[in-house]
Amino acid sequence: MRTQILVALALSVTALHATEPVTKPASRSILLAYEKTSFKKNLVEEMSRILKEDSVDVSVVVHSKKGKKLDAEEAGAYDAVFISNSGVMSKVRPWIVEWVENNKEHADRIILHTTQTRDWEVETIVDAVTSASKDDPKNLAPLYVQKIKALWDDPEQPSEGADN
Repeated sequence: MRTQILVALALSVTALHATEPVTKPASRSILLAYEKTSFKKNLVEEMSRILKEDSVDVSVVVHSKKGKKLDAEEAGAYDAVFISNSGVMSKVRPWIVEWVENNKEHADRIILHTTQTRDWEVETIVDAVTSASKDDPKNLAPLYVQKIKALWDDPEQPSEGADN
């Protein structure tokens, strides 16, 4: 009887252990930076969720003129950087332009997302995408994650298919 209990206990522990999810070690790292708005927060949270499911190490910072948390980050420390900012008066935020310029040697791994209400061309040395803030972040997030993954697959080529 004692042997049967030990065998049953061992089988239970083995079965319990077999149902635990196996987490793969992170093979990539990304910095997601966003300006504090509800839309951008939701977008970055959804992107983070998707990327973490793929075992990507995700770091998130909120950037602003006052907080300047982005200044503490270097693009070279990550495999990719995704920055979401507001286009104000048809321009990218000045502190974002400055950060991109300071990290231009890693421009091939930076994607700049700008929300805009008017039609204007985002001029930058990095890959840029645009969207309206009213769009659904749950639908946009997978498109931008796809863009990031395309960047990892071929860093020499701008990624396609996620412009909105």
